[in-house]
Amino acid sequence: MKNRRLLWIAALFALYAHLFIVLVQVEKHHERSAIKDYGDAAWYILVTLTTVGYGDMYPVTTPGKIIGAVFLISSLGIIGFLIGFISTSVNEFREKKNMGYNGTSFKNHIVIIGWDSFGRAVTECLLAAGRQVAIVVNDKTIIEDIYEDFPRKSIFLLYSPYEHIHNLTKVNLASAALVFVNLSNDTDKLITILNIKQQYAHAKFLVVLEQTRLKETFQSAGVSYVLSKNDIAAKLVASYIFEPDVAHFNNDLLSHALSKNDYDVQEYKVLPTNPFAGKLYSEVFENMKLRYGCLTIGLVKIQDGQRVLLKVPPDTTPIEVGDYLIFILNGEQAPVVAELFHVQEGVMPDDAEPLK
Repeated sequence: MKNRRLLWIAALFALYAHLFIVLVQVEKHHERSAIKDYGDAAWYILVTLTTVGYGDMYPVTTPGKIIGAVFLISSLGIIGFLIGFISTSVNEFREKKNMGYNGTSFKNHIVIIGWDSFGRAVTECLLAAGRQVAIVVNDKTIIEDIYEDFPRKSIFLLYSPYEHIHNLTKVNLASAALVFVNLSNDTDKLITILNIKQQYAHAKFLVVLEQTRLKETFQSAGVSYVLSKNDIAAKLVASYIFEPDVAHFNNDLLSHALSKNDYDVQEYKVLPTNPFAGKLYSEVFENMKLRYGCLTIGLVKIQDGQRVLLKVPPDTTPIEVGDYLIFILNGEQAPVVAELFHVQEGVMPDDAEPLK
């Protein structure tokens, strides 16, 4: 269709170029003609095609009038064609942009493959934490609804069949912090992960399984984080039965702190600009509690490429660049800590730059 349209445009341009030359040749020698050169002819064609018709230039010879009649009759069709062509091109561009075909420049973002109410809830939490999210959907009818619910500066949508792994370049998966595979069944999740790992060997994945017995299978496939809906629900239910207050407290800590009275567990990477880099864990604990009201509850060290969680480590544990400090804090304290540490909460890439 596009090639045929281009051929029609080329043929029309060739015809007008020929008539343009002929018009000048038949008019320039007539004494009453105002069209003496190509500049005059170009002006006459322009005002004719745009239906302005100043009347300052017009053909006086019979061949010139015939050519002028062709321009007059065709002008409305040409203008309509151009307006339709521009309108179609703009609509195609907007549709391609909405469907994600132009790609995104997001980095250190979260990629969610598959969309449902659970994916929506996860996205809300991620956006509340200030993360950018790229979402892959296979139903184009839901794209506008998602864009209406979330700010475009923070989310990117790609319409693509889930098995078309080559399209994931458009969500910049190579620069993503994590890929959350949120498909309807565990088999599809596993197949999708294995296919993605063939092209993105270093990608990190998170899945929430319907069947707990498949946990080891997904871990063997290289999935970084494997959760089970049944396990999580069972633990919460049991906790609510025996320790309802503890369960309520834990449930609150799992969600992002939206107000100054909401508490949250957050982790912050230790950059070279961190005031506690090179200090001891005890100094972090005392200073953060006394000066900022934050409770330091853990430390993560990277050893041989693996994340090692130290729950309430010894006071003499050194704080090194690249470690992560874990705190319990509220919505009022979070921006203060981010400013103090010069970094946003969450896992950051090795080349993360300090906040300015």
